[in-house]
Amino acid sequence: MGIANMSSSCNIIFLVLLGISAGQDCGIGSKCRTLGGTTTCNTCPAGTVCIQETTVSDLYCQYTSCLPQGMFCEGHVGTCCSGLKCGAATVDATVMTCNGDGTATTAAAATTAAATTAAATTAAATTTPAIIIVTDATTAPAVTTAASEPCLTEGGAKVGLPCVFPFTNKGVTYTTCTTSGGFDKPWCSTATDMFGNHVYGNYGDCNAACPTEQDATTAAPAACSTTSGADAGKRCVFPFTHKGVVHTACTYAGGFSKPWCSTRVDYWGRHMEGYWGDCGSTCKVESLWG
Repeated sequence: MGIANMSSSCNIIFLVLLGISAGQDCGIGSKCRTLGGTTTCNTCPAGTVCIQETTVSDLYCQYTSCLPQGMFCEGHVGTCCSGLKCGAATVDATVMTCNGDGTATTAAAATTAAATTAAATTAAATTTPAIIIVTDATTAPAVTTAASEPCLTEGGAKVGLPCVFPFTNKGVTYTTCTTSGGFDKPWCSTATDMFGNHVYGNYGDCNAACPTEQDATTAAPAACSTTSGADAGKRCVFPFTHKGVVHTACTYAGGFSKPWCSTRVDYWGRHMEGYWGDCGSTCKVESLWG
């Protein structure tokens, strides 16, 4: 009898764990099902399908169409179009993209040619008058310094990668780093799909060289802030999703006597627990009657 109860308990625990795993959101390139048939996350994002890379591999959420020239291809996001290969476009590239067979060779040849030209210029400069040499020497470093400060990520999920601009996130297109979603540090996308949409999970905090904007959450009224609650004095973030419902204004959802809003959401637009507050008098409020 004791062995039977133990076996039943183990089965229940296994089913619970399986349900938790299957309840996670799928991302582009995420493992959606194991080779053995176990589902690891929910439905793949739009434009992707849960398929195998090989007959002996797990299944991943991959694009239904082939990846074009210059498209990010790292991980398991999909397959490059005919005639293209996934690899580094240049010798100093930090991400893998779909490129023609001769792209890397051409880039290397161009780099070599540039180095040769620079050497020839340096040799010619030694024969010019001293005044001209000083003028060129003081001007060149200024240009080089500006170009040697790329916009890279220094924190977050992807560190040390270049920001991709423009990128579209939740229907809004950004040409600079943004604090959209209520985040303290400006962030950017490090990978987009063929339509310019941000690939979830591929983001990072921007470094000091990156362009930023004052406020990228254009959907929220500028004067709508919280006056009390867990996160008082903070700007409301719209839209936000709470318990499966999308809110574009302050809400009484949950049976509260005062309308409230989220002050921080994750990259899927979902309300983050603990980041909320009672809305001020200038905020728009959802109708109690729907």
